[in-house]
Amino acid sequence: MKQVKQIGRREFIKYLAGTAGLLLASKYAKPAFAFPSNREALGPTKSEANVEERNDGTGTTADELKKFAMVIDVGACIGCRRCMWGCKEENNTPDSISPLWIEVFELQLEGGVTGHPSPQDLKKGVTTSYTEAPKEGRWYLPVQCYHCDNPPCVKVCPVGATYKDEDGLVLMRYDRCIGCRLCVVACPYSARRFSWLKPEVPPEQINPLVPVRPVGVVEKCTFCVHRTRRGKLPRCVEVCPVRARHFGDLNDPESEVAKLLKENLSFRLLEEANTEPKLFYITRGKKWTS
Repeated sequence: MKQVKQIGRREFIKYLAGTAGLLLASKYAKPAFAFPSNREALGPTKSEANVEERNDGTGTTADELKKFAMVIDVGACIGCRRCMWGCKEENNTPDSISPLWIEVFELQLEGGVTGHPSPQDLKKGVTTSYTEAPKEGRWYLPVQCYHCDNPPCVKVCPVGATYKDEDGLVLMRYDRCIGCRLCVVACPYSARRFSWLKPEVPPEQINPLVPVRPVGVVEKCTFCVHRTRRGKLPRCVEVCPVRARHFGDLNDPESEVAKLLKENLSFRLLEEANTEPKLFYITRGKKWTS
């Protein structure tokens, strides 16, 4: 059997504990260089931001009564990566951006993903380079931006380009981003992407609801803010063929995500870092066999 290529430079432990120290340091660190401090130069404050038209291009405003979250059933996920490609198509992500906003890891876990897995357990035999799925004895763990309640990326951004909105979404104002990448370093989940090259998306493939980001800015999963604030599901949830992904309002006890978390044992990655991520994992048992 052909050996599956293992993660090298971007091994999975980076998602779990690799930058935990930086996360703690960022709470107190200040930039060693000067940034604009003029109130007008930086634009609206956070309290004003939810009533202006977004500079992220969606033109949406947050509902402070909502608290959006995602639940992924790793017992159902078959590792097909349709969430990855659906996200790419929906969000005008060019081929030059690598990796994509969503990644799916194949895990070799004896006994499966249950309870609160340790980083040591999760990094065993992990790879994103698998070519066939699902496989017997393998589990699949999708990762992306976790839209933390206590986001370190927001704390370290010197110009307010990344911000946490009233409905829990962590978003970007691309016109403010100066490309310093402090947020990339601070994120313990390695969920942010830097636009190194000029994005090239064929005009006929561009989604007009999502801005094509310029070169030199940071981008990431937005929970498809242009859809979810209009009552639709994120594209990754919509395209999942086995309904492993679920999205909704945690503040609504009748929402699907609220019920799933009430009825199932759940875990979140790197909970000890106190980031309070809004992406939860559950395991309701395998829904497939190889």
